[in-house]
Amino acid sequence: MRSKLPVIGAAALAFLAACSDPADEMPSGDEVVPSASAVMAEVESVHFELDVEGEVEGLTVKGADGVVTADGEAEGTGTITALGMDLEVDYTIIGERAYVKGVTGGYQEIPVGDEMLPYDPTVLLDPGRGISALLDAVETATPEDTEAVGGYDTYRYDVVFDPAAFAEFLPAAGDWNNATVWFDEETLRVVKAEFAQGDATVTLLFDDYNEPVEIVAP
Repeated sequence: MRSKLPVIGAAALAFLAACSDPADEMPSGDEVVPSASAVMAEVESVHFELDVEGEVEGLTVKGADGVVTADGEAEGTGTITALGMDLEVDYTIIGERAYVKGVTGGYQEIPVGDEMLPYDPTVLLDPGRGISALLDAVETATPEDTEAVGGYDTYRYDVVFDPAAFAEFLPAAGDWNNATVWFDEETLRVVKAEFAQGDATVTLLFDDYNEPVEIVAP
């Protein structure tokens, strides 16, 4: 009579593999975060999407989509709250000059930080205030899982960072010091970051890294 032990053993191994924690196979936060910060400091351009759910004090932008360069340029569209309404705008930023076009009329030149442009996306790649700087301010990064996000295979980490660094990164009131961050397994570039405080959530998605971008004044 043939023994059934090998079959039972294989089934047990398969069960254990299915029940294993993917976080156990992920690199530690101490390995990933410094490397990711260095990688993000070298990014020349990126496409981003910003989505704000709930009320975030100090932040009057509801969403934005666009491209940003390490040279301090950006262009895209956004939804802002102004005059008690949500308004769709097109924007272009070149250094200290910003141009915004609302639903009607042409582009107006305004200062960055004006109520018609309350969020400056060029901060994303700013070496002193952007993604790289925020990663430098991480205090702990706990592996959670592997996950496919936007066509990328990613590592997901629960991250705790210095709230003062977040205040430089995004103009939101309060002590935001926790995030979930997804890093591309291959390059360690940030694919997604989700910041939460109470019932409010701010989500950033990134793709099209280092694609050629030409931004001109309208």
